[in-house]
Amino acid sequence: MRITFSDICRGSVMAARWILFVGVLFWIVTLVAGENTGSGPVYTVFIQTENDADSILIVQQGAAALIDAGEPQDAPHILEVLEQYQVEKLDYFILTHYDQDHAGGAQEVLQSVPAERVIQPYYTPTETIQELNLFLSQQKIPVHYPTHTMRLRCGEIQFLVYPPLEKNYSDKNNFSLAVLVQHDQVDMLFTGDALRKRCEELMQVDWPDIDLYKVPYHGRASSATPAMFALLQPQYAVVTSAAADEAVVQSAQDCGSTLLYTAAKDVVFISNGKQLQLDE
Repeated sequence: MRITFSDICRGSVMAARWILFVGVLFWIVTLVAGENTGSGPVYTVFIQTENDADSILIVQQGAAALIDAGEPQDAPHILEVLEQYQVEKLDYFILTHYDQDHAGGAQEVLQSVPAERVIQPYYTPTETIQELNLFLSQQKIPVHYPTHTMRLRCGEIQFLVYPPLEKNYSDKNNFSLAVLVQHDQVDMLFTGDALRKRCEELMQVDWPDIDLYKVPYHGRASSATPAMFALLQPQYAVVTSAAADEAVVQSAQDCGSTLLYTAAKDVVFISNGKQLQLDE
């Protein structure tokens, strides 16, 4: 049998592809193997903060993730909520972006309740983030910076993390990670402080029917606000503030969405995998 140079090259390419496939497969298996197995209802807790700030706990018995950690003064109440739901360790801490009202309480929270992994967007870090990442490095907690849609799972909860599409924005709020949280048939979307540019990126995604929408930027409207509501048609919309701009209120009314605010108390939802209910 005669072996040509092209045969050798073809074999080398196939071998390289196989090595790459094995490497990717190993990474996926390793990621899944370290995750907890949860069961029962899923609680989504919008944690009350002193000012306009974000911190949301997603928890199921045996599995938990925290999206953002408010300002430094919010850390004690965040820890109270974690204790209330018997969370001693987080599978994931997802930091949507680096603003103080999302990241300020992170280090104090993670010192008491460590995370298995941290997910962050990639852009120039603030002093708070530099200190946080030094702490994470010292604790050997891995930090992941998604460049493509990242799929995570803990218990029966799936997270799809959507990174920003551009490397530079005039307003750093547009670096916000968007997170789709799925519990069987229930879908919840969290959008950080996405402004018009980032919302336009997110409107390119083929979203499922959204049961719960975390209104971006603490209820401040952009020109994309009506289109986002019209696209998502959420059953519930939550504003992490005491009030929202009129365009947000009107857009929610136009869609028949129940609009809720977090300034007065924790706002809690319960999912059984088929429907989402407000825990009143």
